[in-house]
Amino acid sequence: MLLLATAVLMARAGTRFAPPTLPPSVWADSEVSTNLVFDAGAAEDNTFRLTIELDAAPSNCVQVAFGVDADRNGDLSLEEADFILGWSHGGWFFSDRRAEASEWVARSAGRRTLDWRLGLDGARNARSLEASDGGRVFSAAALPSFFSGGWNLAKVTARGSGEAGASIVGKTAPGGFAVRVR
Repeated sequence: MLLLATAVLMARAGTRFAPPTLPPSVWADSEVSTNLVFDAGAAEDNTFRLTIELDAAPSNCVQVAFGVDADRNGDLSLEEADFILGWSHGGWFFSDRRAEASEWVARSAGRRTLDWRLGLDGARNARSLEASDGGRVFSAAALPSFFSGGWNLAKVTARGSGEAGASIVGKTAPGGFAVRVR
């Protein structure tokens, strides 16, 4: 009890405490994101395409998540995402959350472009995968869960760009998307 009373008395006497100032972060920790509304079932051809362009570094991350906006709030949450594709920790990756499959392929830093082409059969199931970045990227075969005609939202997130004015430019087109991180 005596210790508690002493602490209260010191605070009343006007003693001020200043927390130490933290050093600036050595990591680029900026984050930008946007949601793109689309109808995956309305694709005009049997190829679903995605292009991701970025200045890649081991410390940045760009990902595109596809799913159904079940709660209809216009923001695709991690729980609503079925499939995620992008760049992280110095390489390209995909994560198929429905099939619990994933792959990561290391690449060097610099200007990178991933061209992702998913061939669909007449029933709109994934049948073939071509992913390239100057050469074949992924060794996985296309799984049926790589695509869903019910997807209605894609969320593009960029972390660690290091740019205060970083932005994402996304464009939907027949059969796919183009995503650029600036």
